[in-house]
Amino acid sequence: MKTLLLVGATGVVGHSVLQQALAHPDVGMVVAPTRRALAPHPKLHNPVVDFKHLPSQASWWRADAVVCTLGTTIGKAGSAEAFRAVDLHLVRQIAVLAHQAGTPCFVLNSSTMANPKARGLYLRTKGEAEQAVQAIGFDSLTIARPGLLDGQREEFRLGEEVGLLASRLFNPLLPKRLRSVKVDRLAKAMLACAVLATPGEKRLESEYFQ
Repeated sequence: MKTLLLVGATGVVGHSVLQQALAHPDVGMVVAPTRRALAPHPKLHNPVVDFKHLPSQASWWRADAVVCTLGTTIGKAGSAEAFRAVDLHLVRQIAVLAHQAGTPCFVLNSSTMANPKARGLYLRTKGEAEQAVQAIGFDSLTIARPGLLDGQREEFRLGEEVGLLASRLFNPLLPKRLRSVKVDRLAKAMLACAVLATPGEKRLESEYFQ
């Protein structure tokens, strides 16, 4: 029975990973640190934490795998610096603390076309986060790179909603790499990679989730 550390459980992808992990027969415990308490579950350990001051010595950093679904937007974060603090620096910090505690597997939710040399802040930051996690040296590393996510968010994002309406209409006509990705499929694939923890590094491009 695996113990998974899920960071980002309140987001659209993280919530799906959480629900699927709690129902998975090979997962015995999900540790999901959050800013606010989640609904209790027999398989859930939910430390309430301040992500700006993470407890570096907490015993729950040691798990069989980390699933990291952290992510925000510049609009929600308030500035480019605050956005990078979450999508790059916090992701790196979590990976370092988990690796130092002996966690061998890391599964990261990134983005299609992420590139540390990209001109745009979002894709450049995602690419830098990928590089940061790759440099740490996990025995098993999976980087998921989905395109536009098709799932129900708590907050309304006009640009994404418009994009989703268009993608749902034209998805059958588009190449698989350009189609929107169902959140539940992405979460299922990430969870499978965490449970299997296959040695080595792999990237799951957007077409993988179709």
